[in-house]
Amino acid sequence: MELKQVEAFHAVARHGGFSRAARALNVGQPSLTRSVARLEAGIGFPLFLRGQGAARLTPEGEAFLREVERAFSGLDRLRVAAQDIRNFGTGRLRLACLPALAGGVMVDALARFLRSRPAATVALQVRPSTTVYEWVATRQADFGLAAPRSGFPAVEEEEFLTLPGVLVVPRGHRLARRRTPVSPGDIAEEPFLALALEDGTRHSSEQVFRTAGVEPRIRLETPYSATLCRLVAAGLGVALVNPLVAADEARGLPIVALPFAPAVPFRYLLLRARGGGRDRLAEAFATELLAHATRRDTGG
Repeated sequence: MELKQVEAFHAVARHGGFSRAARALNVGQPSLTRSVARLEAGIGFPLFLRGQGAARLTPEGEAFLREVERAFSGLDRLRVAAQDIRNFGTGRLRLACLPALAGGVMVDALARFLRSRPAATVALQVRPSTTVYEWVATRQADFGLAAPRSGFPAVEEEEFLTLPGVLVVPRGHRLARRRTPVSPGDIAEEPFLALALEDGTRHSSEQVFRTAGVEPRIRLETPYSATLCRLVAAGLGVALVNPLVAADEARGLPIVALPFAPAVPFRYLLLRARGGGRDRLAEAFATELLAHATRRDTGG
């Protein structure tokens, strides 16, 4: 049984006659007739009633047509899948993202991206930056968003977003109505809640305090800005955090985010595995993410 023979049979059955099917396929009718005859010889039973005018299927031909329709439907799905893979890669996007960017930035970019690609599926894992690096290095994720980490030569880094940190205080705090940026000296006597030592922003903030001649009174440290916001709301101190996280948390917590100077940058990178091929879908989303970050920086 050859595919060409099955296609000839399918065309005759669909168009109701050999001549119409031949015109539709742009082939000669004798050639089409021979293909169907060879198919019948191969499968061992007649598919059409001969001498009945228009091509009419035998009962066996009707049963065979149903199977052919199912098979052709599967081929159509394969063609669509092949087209999607050609245009967008595998159709499955594996992302790893640190918690600080898993809210508004990631959600907004995904919403915009998936609206134009309804067949795509996404696996989004929210993990600490070190884990994001590890997953990208071992190709468990197509790419990731993370704060900078050292010691991962298999990972290629691209600048994604740098944000000035904000000082978060309880809503009733003495600084809560402050209109000008808060300085290190303004909080020299405040209990300070810090990011964990492995966070690069922690070292940047320590340098800012050191330059100002201030030794922060560190009361507690934790890896996540969201946790710091909750601790501030509980009245345990003040904290320098990612402004995106502060804005999200302030919707449900009695906290106020204030500008801080000198600026303490929160820097984030887009990560890819170094070398090897790149998935089209992943690269399309990376482009959308970078464009989203650019729009945010320019207020667009």
